[in-house]
Amino acid sequence: MTTYGLIFDSNRYQFAEIQAQEKKHIQVRLLDEKTDKKIKPDNLIITFQKSLLDTQVAVESIRAEFGLDLLWELSSDKHYWSLDELSELYFANNEITSLLGLFLATCEPAIFFSYQHSEKLLKRHSSEEITERKVQYQRQQEYQQKFNAIYDALLKLEQPNWEINPLMMLHKPDKNSLEYKALNKASKDLKLSLLELLFKLGYINSIEELLEKNFIRQYFPNGTELANFEIVDHAQDLPLNPERQVFSIDELMTTEIDDAFSISKHNDGWLIGIHISAPALNQDLLDIASERLSTVYYPGHKITMLPENVIAHYSLDQGKELPVVSIYFVLDSELNILEHYSQLERVIVKDNLRTENLELYFNHDNLSQEHGYPYEQELKLLYKFALKLEESRGKSSVNQLMVDYSFAFSDDGRIQIKPRLRGNPIDKLVSELMILANCSWGRMLTNSFVPAIYRVKQPMQPVVMTLTPNSHTGLNVDYYTWASSPLRRAVDLVNQSQIISLLQKQKPLSATDYAVANVVENFDDVYGSYLKFQDSMERYWSLRYLEQENITKIKAVFTYRNNVQLDGIPLVLDVSTITKAQPAGSEIWLKIDNINFVNQTFEFKLTTE
Repeated sequence: MTTYGLIFDSNRYQFAEIQAQEKKHIQVRLLDEKTDKKIKPDNLIITFQKSLLDTQVAVESIRAEFGLDLLWELSSDKHYWSLDELSELYFANNEITSLLGLFLATCEPAIFFSYQHSEKLLKRHSSEEITERKVQYQRQQEYQQKFNAIYDALLKLEQPNWEINPLMMLHKPDKNSLEYKALNKASKDLKLSLLELLFKLGYINSIEELLEKNFIRQYFPNGTELANFEIVDHAQDLPLNPERQVFSIDELMTTEIDDAFSISKHNDGWLIGIHISAPALNQDLLDIASERLSTVYYPGHKITMLPENVIAHYSLDQGKELPVVSIYFVLDSELNILEHYSQLERVIVKDNLRTENLELYFNHDNLSQEHGYPYEQELKLLYKFALKLEESRGKSSVNQLMVDYSFAFSDDGRIQIKPRLRGNPIDKLVSELMILANCSWGRMLTNSFVPAIYRVKQPMQPVVMTLTPNSHTGLNVDYYTWASSPLRRAVDLVNQSQIISLLQKQKPLSATDYAVANVVENFDDVYGSYLKFQDSMERYWSLRYLEQENITKIKAVFTYRNNVQLDGIPLVLDVSTITKAQPAGSEIWLKIDNINFVNQTFEFKLTTE
């Protein structure tokens, strides 16, 4: 015969099926939830083997007619009673239905009596306690009524009569508040995330705005605007090198141009210059940069590391005469490096070349042809030098299968996504020359015992930021610093400051200086978070693009194991649940369905072309 019991669980009394009684626990099946769980022996109130349905009906009848005032009066001679004693006092019997009815009548709500689980006794309350408990119970009832009204509205996806801050609810909620509890329960019952529920209720109008606000609130609590910086001109005493034909290579949308090149004949060989903008001449910029650590890029926007007037002043824009940290490489006729040296100087930027224009002619298909575009011979020579550098390292500087994407938004709000396959001559040229400059400066600082921040990669270990010089096995170089992007990364600005101090024979920053220590300690984590935010925004706008173009079927290319890159948008999927891994470059077609912009998810399955 089945044994049932009245148990105390989840802060309420309920009926359950007793499955097994052990010394330290009791195994029960909750009848309302159809789940099994263990309870403490003290939380088992009464057991019985009568029909559960008949017992419940009888108990509810007794409970409805029970006279608590009378029982309280009858039990005035002592404070603690057993359930059997009270039942005999009131009913003159100990039938199971009487015991259950009396217990539930006295303990729900527990105003006149309360159950002491460890002693298994009912405590009789004083008149003062009863008055206080009635007030508490009334408050609980009012709270529950308000909760039910809010919860019922939420289930219907209607805005309750309240005022809430959706950002606070998502990120710093008062988890004891009625509003949060109702939202949390409704989101679980509706099988929606809290963000989805708030969006459906109309508290969030723009997902992209919410993503931005969440990010800015966490990483830029004082706002993203930077006041103009008072720039002190330290360049007037630097030598001008007017004969250098200095040019940069950047995308059309780039406004922080911090690297440029020059090339000229030198004896029987060549003199190649790599010129980096020199904002570190203003040491006070280090504090600003070490707080923000990097510029944040995301579709249609960016949050700059340095004030706009600093970027405008130091960016290597065409026609400007600017201070730069230059490193020169003397090459023989076979493009072998004979020597190199660094100097602080002023140069005149002759041209800003743009990759979108160069790619039309300066590409793998056209390298053997003469087209007459600006700097054609210089670029081809630098590319040959880059190939020689890559060969000497024995490592590729550019992932040939990696695709870069740029986002643009028209005035009518339409999204444009432009993919660009990396590994073309422009990418290899720029990457190899930057590696060369950064490695050479890393070695120079190491040999001069000047503290520097290194990028170190050891076998089977992640890349780390450290003050301890060591090799970067991923690039196959002995020392590697970042010093070529001082307008965009704090690491580069700090290292450039050290290079300048060495060239000017001034005291460098110490390893314990705030700017140095903060970058070493926090850069990787913060920079990683910036990139994660960028990926999230790109994913969101990619999904919007799929909707805009009504794309329901898309080609995907295997990149690594089970990962595929969707055609034309920066989305990578793990397709291990729908197909086996295929060699890199293999293509499949996917059907896209049920795009969820709030959670940035969608469903996909294999289909035919």
